[in-house]
Amino acid sequence: MITLPCALVAAIRPVFKRSLHLGNREQGPNLLLVSGPDGLRIRARNDYAAVEYHLPGDDPASSIQVPFAVLMDCRGGKRDWLTLRQESPQVATAEWTDKQIPQLVRYDVKPVKKQEFPSCPEAMADNDARLWSALGAAVEVTDPDSTRYVLGCLQLKGTQGQIVTADGCQLLVQAGYRFPWDEDLLVPGSPLFGCQGVVDDQPLSIGRTDDWLTLRSGPWTLHRRLQKEGRFPKAESVIPRQEDACSRVQVDPDDAVFLADALRRLPVDSQTSALGITIDLQEGLTIRAGGDHTRAPVELVLSRSAVDGQRLCLHTDRDYLLRAMRLGLRDLYFYGPEAPVQASDEQRTYLWASLASDHAVRSNHKAVRIDSVETGPQQSNPVKPASPSKRRPRDMAKDTNGNGKTHANDAASTPANGQANSNSSPDLIEQAEALRTTLRTGVSQLSDLINALKQQKKNTRNVQSALATLRQLENVAL
Repeated sequence: MITLPCALVAAIRPVFKRSLHLGNREQGPNLLLVSGPDGLRIRARNDYAAVEYHLPGDDPASSIQVPFAVLMDCRGGKRDWLTLRQESPQVATAEWTDKQIPQLVRYDVKPVKKQEFPSCPEAMADNDARLWSALGAAVEVTDPDSTRYVLGCLQLKGTQGQIVTADGCQLLVQAGYRFPWDEDLLVPGSPLFGCQGVVDDQPLSIGRTDDWLTLRSGPWTLHRRLQKEGRFPKAESVIPRQEDACSRVQVDPDDAVFLADALRRLPVDSQTSALGITIDLQEGLTIRAGGDHTRAPVELVLSRSAVDGQRLCLHTDRDYLLRAMRLGLRDLYFYGPEAPVQASDEQRTYLWASLASDHAVRSNHKAVRIDSVETGPQQSNPVKPASPSKRRPRDMAKDTNGNGKTHANDAASTPANGQANSNSSPDLIEQAEALRTTLRTGVSQLSDLINALKQQKKNTRNVQSALATLRQLENVAL
C-alpha cells in the first residue's frame, strides 16, 4: 500500500502529461510507484520521454504499478489522500475522498513490455533557472512538420553553450549556458519546456547519455530521447552582421510594454497578410496596421524610442515583433525593406523574415494615432481585430542583403502639430451621427418585434380558448 496527498497528484498531473506528450484521449503508460528509505518515487516513460518525481522521506518498502488513468481520475481535495493497493499483478485499487464522498476505483493493469528507466548521466552541468526559460522560448521557434530539416528539434551546441532553433521564417540563438559535452545535440522540442511549476527559481542540472538528454531540478528528473538522425541548418550562415544594418532602433522599455500590449489588438486585413504590420522609420518609430473593419489605419507612435540610420518602411508579421518584445530584446536592426529583421542583446539573437513591401500600410490624415506617452488615442475610430488564416512569409535565408524596391518614400508622413486631429474632426461627427441613426433604427425595429410577439401570443391564447369551447360543445351534443 502507498499513500500520497491528493494535492501532490494535482500538482504532478500536468507535468507527467506534458512530458510524455499525451493527448486528452491517450491512455498513457503505466505509473510505477516505489517507496523506501529514501522516500517515494513516481515514474513513467514511453519511447521518447521519461519523467520521475521524488518525494523525500522514510517509507516502508513497496512497489505498485497502476494505469496512468489514476492521475487523471483522482480529484480529491487539498487535504485528502490517495491510497493505492496492488491486489494482484493485473489488478490495482485506488481510494480517495471527493468532497467528503469516498471514492473506490478498481483498475485492470494491462501487462506492458518492460522498459528500463533511463539512468542519470555521470557528468551534469549546473545552470540557473534561465536555462529552463530559454528552452521554453526555443520551443516556440520550431516547426515539427518540417521535412527538409529537423526543425522540430532544439540544437544544443556544447562548445559554444548555445541553444539554436528555427522554423524557416525565424531563428533564435541563445547563449551563455553550460553543457557537459562538446558536440552539437538535437533534442526534440517538448511542450513541457519552460512551463511553470517545474523549475521555478531552482538550479537546473543538465547532462546526457548515449540516447537521452537529462534535466534535473528539485524533485523532478526529466529525460528526453535524443534525435540522432536528420540535418539542422547552419545558423551562422543566415545571421547578418550588425555593422551592415542600414537602420537601428533602440526600443524604450516603457514603449516595449506599451507595444506588447497593443500589438495583438491592432486591426487585421484578411485580404493581404493575416497578421501583417508596417514598421515605419521615416519620422521616429511608428507601427501601423489596417483592417477590413476600420475606416482608417491605426498607428502606434513610440515616441520614447530612438531611431538611427536610413528612414525605411517595411512590412512584417506582428507575432515576430511581439516575440522580440516578450523576450526583452530592445535593439532592432534593419537591413532593407524586404530583408530579415534582427533583434538582439548580449547573449541572444532573434532573426525573422519580413513580408512583401507592397503590402505595407500607408498613412493618411484619417489615421488613428496613439502615442505611447499619452493615456489614450487622439481619435476614437472603432477597431475590430479579426483572426484570418496566416500566410507564411518568405524564407529568411533567401534574402539577407535587403535587395528590393524601397517603399520608404511611398508612405506619406503624418502631419505635425495635431493637424491629423483637426482635419478628421468632421469625420468623427459623421461617425457619431451615423451611430445615433443606427441605434434609433435598432430601437424602432426592436419595438416592432416586441409588438409582433405580443400580438402572436394574444392570437395563440384566442385559438386555445376557441378550441376549448369547441370541445365543450362536442360534449354537450353527445
